[in-house]
Amino acid sequence: MAVVLGSLVLVGWQLDITLLKSVVPGLSSMKANTAAAFILAGLSLWLPNAPLSARRSRRLGAICAVLVLGVALLTLVEYGFRVDLGLDELLVRDRSVGAAFPGRMGINTAVAFVFLAAALLGREGGGSRGIRLAERGAVAVILVAGVAGLGYVYSVASLTGIASYTQMALHTTLAFLVLATGVLASNPEGPLMAITLSGGPGGAVVRRVLPAMAVVILALGWLCLKGQDAGLYGPQFGLAMMVLVSVVAVGAAVLWAAARLDQAEVRASAVVESSPNGMVMVDRHGTIVLVNRETERLFGYARAELVGQPIERLVPERFRRSHPSYRGAFFADLRTRSMGAGRDLYGVRQDGVEFPVEIGLNPIKTDEGQFVLASVVDITARKQAEARFRAVVESAPSGMVMIDRLGKIQLVNHETERLFGYTREELLGQPVERLVPERFHQRHRGFRSDFFVDPQTRVMGAGRDLYGVRKSGVEFPVEIGLNPIDTDEGQFVLASVVDITERKRAEARFRAVVESAPSGMVMIDRSGKIQLVNHETERLFGYTREELLGQPVERLVPERLHEGHRGFRSDFFVDPQTRVMGAGRDLYGVRKSGVEFPVEIGLNPIDTDEGQFVLASVVDITERKRAEARFRAVVESAPSGMVMIDAAGTMLLVNREIERLFGYARAELLGQPIEVLVPNRLRERHPGLRGQFFADPQTRAMGAGRDLYGTRKDGVEFPVEIGLNPIHTDEGLFVLASVIDITERKRAESELRRSNEELERFAYVASHDLQEPLRMVGSYVQLLAKRYQGKLDADADDFIGFALDGALRMQRLIEDLLSFSRVGTRGGALVPTDASAVFQGALASLKLAIEESGAAVTQDPLPLVLADAGQLEHLFLNLVGNALKFRGAAPPRVHVSAVTHDSKWCFSVQDNGIGIEPQYFDRIFVIFQRLHGRENYPGTGIGLAIAKKIVERHGGRIWVESEPDRGTTFFFTLPPASEG
Repeated sequence: MAVVLGSLVLVGWQLDITLLKSVVPGLSSMKANTAAAFILAGLSLWLPNAPLSARRSRRLGAICAVLVLGVALLTLVEYGFRVDLGLDELLVRDRSVGAAFPGRMGINTAVAFVFLAAALLGREGGGSRGIRLAERGAVAVILVAGVAGLGYVYSVASLTGIASYTQMALHTTLAFLVLATGVLASNPEGPLMAITLSGGPGGAVVRRVLPAMAVVILALGWLCLKGQDAGLYGPQFGLAMMVLVSVVAVGAAVLWAAARLDQAEVRASAVVESSPNGMVMVDRHGTIVLVNRETERLFGYARAELVGQPIERLVPERFRRSHPSYRGAFFADLRTRSMGAGRDLYGVRQDGVEFPVEIGLNPIKTDEGQFVLASVVDITARKQAEARFRAVVESAPSGMVMIDRLGKIQLVNHETERLFGYTREELLGQPVERLVPERFHQRHRGFRSDFFVDPQTRVMGAGRDLYGVRKSGVEFPVEIGLNPIDTDEGQFVLASVVDITERKRAEARFRAVVESAPSGMVMIDRSGKIQLVNHETERLFGYTREELLGQPVERLVPERLHEGHRGFRSDFFVDPQTRVMGAGRDLYGVRKSGVEFPVEIGLNPIDTDEGQFVLASVVDITERKRAEARFRAVVESAPSGMVMIDAAGTMLLVNREIERLFGYARAELLGQPIEVLVPNRLRERHPGLRGQFFADPQTRAMGAGRDLYGTRKDGVEFPVEIGLNPIHTDEGLFVLASVIDITERKRAESELRRSNEELERFAYVASHDLQEPLRMVGSYVQLLAKRYQGKLDADADDFIGFALDGALRMQRLIEDLLSFSRVGTRGGALVPTDASAVFQGALASLKLAIEESGAAVTQDPLPLVLADAGQLEHLFLNLVGNALKFRGAAPPRVHVSAVTHDSKWCFSVQDNGIGIEPQYFDRIFVIFQRLHGRENYPGTGIGLAIAKKIVERHGGRIWVESEPDRGTTFFFTLPPASEG
């Protein structure tokens, strides 16, 4: 109001509106600086209620009060020292006629502003001293303004101002009274306001008698004055009448107040005596002046034994020394409150037994002085119940928080301290919103109020994500259960708080896994309602997520299967376990468009706090079905017998050729062990060999180095060749065996073997018969050379040399041919052989050639291989001998090493010789093929052909890498000794 009034007066001065400046024409006007001071004072009074922080509002309020004080003091300085500081017309120029001090507020107005500013500053300062200063300043303002107000009421101009100085305007008086009343109302703790607002009889008397007396006396004075002005009586009669009526009015008021006080005392005594609580009244010295019947019962004393005794008689001895100081503190700060807030209180009976009590203190002011009436309640039973309750709450694994209707925290347990990071002391008495993220504060208060309107045990925030906030400011997800608790102190709610961070993380991981799964994922509850689907499910079935959630899962099942599906679903929940759905049956889903498609479904039971669910993994196997159809068609049309078995050796698939080969019908084989097709004499070993294959599955021929046989339905055995192919599927590992009847091949091989043996015998006989004449020719030519060398002419010597050389070359050629023919037929058994030892034997045979050539031959560690030791040594002799023969200008360097490659050992023989052109890499392994003339490099051209034949007999291969003048490396592979 003061701010509005001051603003209107300033507008009046700016626009020269007399009504706004003076209210009534002819009366004093409110000056512009007075109006500005009222605006500042009004702001100072209002700012504590502004939507600002407490500290900021107090600071701004104090600044406004200081400005008011400054204006008032400067005005008094102008009056006192008769100076013009330029303050009066700072805002507006005063054009009033006859004004002694244009624009200057009156002395009484300035004094009132000094008192008002002091009151406002005391109010902003707080504390008992500030409260008293505010109250006294406000009373002083009322007195100053009241005097001016009486001047206007009784038309006494001397009361509205001091001497001839500026008077206090009428609306100035009203504004002072309003502001002073506002200061008093905002300080209810002040002594005057405490009496006025107290609920006792004194307060009632003040509130009722004082305003009535003021109104009556003012009205009588005004009436007497008006009677005198009208000539009805003289001043003496009017004064006598006013005194008489005032005495009568005051006497009536006093008698009425006394009667009210007596009635109140009687009622108070009755109330005290009949109170269900013990009532004890003590004076400032702690002497008991009154007790009731319940106090006698509680403490075991008679009334006469307590009245006049110190209150410490009812206090346990261990607390008696400190009790007087607490009593003194209460009398220093009198107010109704509970005693010992935050402390456990105890009384002591006449028999010395202590018991827990709850005490309420009520200050009572009487003519005899200040007393305190204490209400004492024995809370033994409550303490026992509270102890049990607190023990349960404290030991709860979840955070427990109890709040009252105002949202103040009354109880927390250890887990709450751990969860939120506060100590118990930091939380008790604080609003529960301290534990709620700031963004939810406003709404939380509404939810809390709604709960107290309809309190019932339930989960908080159903359908919403709830969060708590730690002391550090970190938010975390929570789950909260609410339980209303009714007590003598009112209704409370006990909240159970669980940190579900890990659960949320697990749910997020679970949802992320489900969402990113390549197969459709559908989670349903016991009633078959869909609770969760992923993106792949939307794609597979053509529905949006919103169209599926909450719907029965049968929406995704063809209608013809609905009835059966419900039964299968119920059976699963009776015995939930991870398994494939519909084993042995073809499963189908149905899209939104109505199109059916084949599916494969895996079921996984999931147990949660909300009950049991099942997570189904759905895979569209349309392409797999097509691929299976194509696979079966290929297998069926294969020219060889095809059998597919699982790890247990059970036949899962056979083709028509198998039926023909073994004489069984397909139905007789499917589901049977593969050993049905194996001869009896081999069946015992076969499962072990099968297990080895499944331990190391790879495409290969079965039984390398062994003769394999199958047995027909009629018991007849026949030789077979079997290729094994591992097949990895979602159902596990299988092997597809290709079976070929090699009866005819075996006959052909037998015939070829017989033919080779005859050819070998022929070669041996031929070479033997050829070698005899050659040895004879050679011998006689050597005799001719010894006897006639140098006795005949030079041509004769050359002819003899040519004849001898030809005979020797023919002999070597026949020997090499014999060796070549014997590689495949006269070789030894392939047994585990130390390649390093064999290589050392070859070096011993080449020792002379190595020394003559100055060669350096080195080796890495060489492995155990499956080989014929004699042929392996022949192989090393050929390859190292070639390296020594085909050398360049530098001394030969030969290095032999071996590494594993594709389950075989790969050997290399590397030299620094003359090298080979790439176009001759294949030619050098052909018999009788030479790249150089005999005059440069002697030999028959059979050595590498023999080497190739040896390697191939061992199941390996040989090849060469080389560049001219940069050396040559021969590679060959041999089986490891483990294959034996």
